[in-house]
Amino acid sequence: MAMNMIEAMQMFVAVVDHGSYTKAAEALNVHRPALSKLIQNLEQELGVQLLHRTTRRVNTTPAGDEFYHRSLKLLAELAETLELFSPTRPPRGKLRIDMQTVLGHAVIIPRLPEFMERYPGLEISLGASDNLNDLVADGIDCSVRLGDLDDSSLVAKRIGEVALVTCAAPAYVKKHGLPGTLDDLQAHLAVNFMVEQRRQIMPWRFRANGKAINVKMRSGIVVDNAEALLYCALAGIGMVQGLRPALQRYIDSGRLVEVLADVPVEPKSVSVLFPDRRHLSPNVRVFVEWVSALFQEKRR
Repeated sequence: MAMNMIEAMQMFVAVVDHGSYTKAAEALNVHRPALSKLIQNLEQELGVQLLHRTTRRVNTTPAGDEFYHRSLKLLAELAETLELFSPTRPPRGKLRIDMQTVLGHAVIIPRLPEFMERYPGLEISLGASDNLNDLVADGIDCSVRLGDLDDSSLVAKRIGEVALVTCAAPAYVKKHGLPGTLDDLQAHLAVNFMVEQRRQIMPWRFRANGKAINVKMRSGIVVDNAEALLYCALAGIGMVQGLRPALQRYIDSGRLVEVLADVPVEPKSVSVLFPDRRHLSPNVRVFVEWVSALFQEKRR
């Protein structure tokens, strides 16, 4: 169509609502002759007469009445659609989040009530997994992950880091003793974590002389999820290196003992992944901002 049909519908509805070209022109802040010409062009475009014009009032024809009600419906749906995707609208509706199990349980979920109270219009669906799901295929809006990420079509935004700690159960320490240096680790067993997608065992991370050092530990056992990592450590199968927020309470209670406390542990980076930065919905945007602030807060 040559003319702007949305604009024509809006002006036609205004004329009908006001029952007058003059009043509608004043409300729309346009010249009356221009408004009258636009309606004439609309009638020509549609091939029907929409309005009866009298000296006192403008009334709709049967076709005009039908066009008026359809226009109202279409314009309302258009306004609702534009408002739904507007970056300024209050977030509401569904938000599907995926996050690494231990990161979710130890850091994010305990603070999640704050986010939900701030955005009560959001309906959150939360998945926790140690494997990276297919965000697009599974309909996931965003994912919070730990460590180095493989290259992919996803957008990754680094939002902070989380502290690690090395520890062992008293039963393990009683049987094997404690290492005094990084070199002593070679004589010990670890509960090692395997990244399922890469089929690789995660090295342990330390910092010495200002440099990051990766140590490959001999496996007492290899696991592929955070819950098994914890319980194998508590059972004394081997030493473990994991997130301090998840392990600290076991250290405080004596169920685990910190190992090499004087050797700094390299923290793990935390990132949010989502499919496309250009079309970030308001729901995803507020969550990314909130979780980013959460990890920045933990750095202070």
